[in-house]
Amino acid sequence: MESFKYDTYIVNGNITIFFGTHAEQFKKDILHSSLLGQLIADHSPNTWLSSYITTLGKFYWAINKTNPHNFPNETTSLLNIASTALPDAIQKERLQQLSDALSSIAQLAADTPAGETLLNRVQKQNAPVDGEAPTFTVSTLFTLVCENKKILSLQISLETTRAVGLAVFEQPISDKIILGDIESVLWTTYLSEGNYAKIRDQVISKLGSKPHTCLFPIEA
Repeated sequence: MESFKYDTYIVNGNITIFFGTHAEQFKKDILHSSLLGQLIADHSPNTWLSSYITTLGKFYWAINKTNPHNFPNETTSLLNIASTALPDAIQKERLQQLSDALSSIAQLAADTPAGETLLNRVQKQNAPVDGEAPTFTVSTLFTLVCENKKILSLQISLETTRAVGLAVFEQPISDKIILGDIESVLWTTYLSEGNYAKIRDQVISKLGSKPHTCLFPIEA
């Protein structure tokens, strides 16, 4: 990926959205540092989120306390969960931008590089237990960059009895296939741009060719 003119990106199978206008260098810094953080966290799947947050701190993301919250098992959509979990600072037009982005993402073909990367991240089949049918873990991370450069990160996770596919980004999930509560974790951050500039070249070097295979702009 070479163009940074878009507002929505798939980053290693997760979703980053920029609200408002931002300098290209700032976008690159956010995308590259979060991508490397996710790639490092992938080596620790059982503690992925804590590993990711810890790594971001090393990249000069100033991270506030995480806020976990569970939602009851009911028919809902990722957009509805995000709308409830996000603070009031997210205005209606930004929720509409999120909705438009998710609609575009849901239309991706699963056999494209972007669609395949997204699908491999959003749903994982769990090993069956005691001969029972396998379940699926559905999980996604939204990174929402506001006009004032504040970053809202929201991870949503749930378990289902069947695969959901990319349609999960647009269609409601029936409570009949959801197992247990829906889990979310929200936290806010800022990137310390001056400090990050000192390690920017190191991050780019460690990434190698990964931005070309793990970063995908989405026209929303």
